[in-house]
Amino acid sequence: MTEQRAKALARILAASEVTGGPRAESLSMAEGHGVPDDPNAILDRVTRQLEALSGGSGNQGPTPPDVLDLPDADEPKRREALNLLLDHADQALQKIRVGNFALDTDQLCAMEAIVIADGSRPSFILQRSQVAPDDPFIGEWKGPLAVARDAIRTIASAVGRIQPADGNASNYIGSGTLVDREEGLVLTNFHVIEQARKVNRIAMRDDGDRLIVEDSLEIDFGGESGLLDTKRFRIAEVRLPAGAGAVFAGVDAAVCRLEPLDPGVDLPGAVAPLSAAGEYATGEVTSLALIGFPGEPPKDKGDKVDWNFVVGELFRKRFGVKRLSPGRFRDGLGTNPFDTGKRAIGHDATTFGGASGALVVAWLDEGAPGFALHFGGETVESNYALSFAKARAVLEPLGVPFG
Repeated sequence: MTEQRAKALARILAASEVTGGPRAESLSMAEGHGVPDDPNAILDRVTRQLEALSGGSGNQGPTPPDVLDLPDADEPKRREALNLLLDHADQALQKIRVGNFALDTDQLCAMEAIVIADGSRPSFILQRSQVAPDDPFIGEWKGPLAVARDAIRTIASAVGRIQPADGNASNYIGSGTLVDREEGLVLTNFHVIEQARKVNRIAMRDDGDRLIVEDSLEIDFGGESGLLDTKRFRIAEVRLPAGAGAVFAGVDAAVCRLEPLDPGVDLPGAVAPLSAAGEYATGEVTSLALIGFPGEPPKDKGDKVDWNFVVGELFRKRFGVKRLSPGRFRDGLGTNPFDTGKRAIGHDATTFGGASGALVVAWLDEGAPGFALHFGGETVESNYALSFAKARAVLEPLGVPFG
């Protein structure tokens, strides 16, 4: 499994190298493109990207009045983290350059970090539903981001953070997307609702194929980095599809009905009708991205390095805020042995180990349709999402619109 993961990471870097930089389109996974040729160029690019963060991520000018002016990270710690990353990444890249994919834990963790840091699979912080044009990780994504600017704004404004009462970036449960403004319907994962019930102890009463929320559960359509405004609504009811279940155990989806919570706050526009087209479940898709609220990475300390410290320092500990993560289609329906219902597709967008309930969208296709619902996996290698091509029949009766 370790060697398989190392090969997947190497192919992502090699494909970016071949195309002249990261691209939103599906990249060739041909064997001949499986190993990056120039480790030094990759490490130089990573160093430039991460050192740019010392001046602020995407916020080089004066701080707007409604944005928190966050203090710079402790520079000695940042330098220590960068040196640890580059040292172990160099060891890993030199190995894979000669076809040796037997990486140790620290080398593998370093590879995962540089795939994010070099711009191959970035996770862009959103502010006012846009990626800042001077974001240090933007690199070759500048063109696709410009093309998709309007689509990103529309979708991002409809994405909210599901959380307990008065939740925040450190106290939340998952992501959800408004799919019907008139009815106030939000689509999320079944397991997000289960966590709200069983972990957060939010009381819900069974009422046939729906749950009546008796305690405080909310969604905040704000939740952007440094912004102080909130756009909260109460989740009053949860509709469950036939065959609902967590992860691969069933249809990992739920539909939440909202009610007003804060006076004077209106719902944003909903996303366009979702797509259940078969081409989005077969690998024909040419663009893929997630918009949601990825959480802090797992507490992986590696063998000699505390990688939680490294990733936290390198990425300024900004987790639980709204992000855009572009990637590519990876696995077809039923590829995972646990996917006995053949409902899930695989993708390699960066999720920082979270973002349950994030909508998967064809962000460069006309209309940027949402075509799947992210529910779990591992960053870069094997994230999984519920395909609407398989789930439409049970979601449409709950009020989810499809085109």
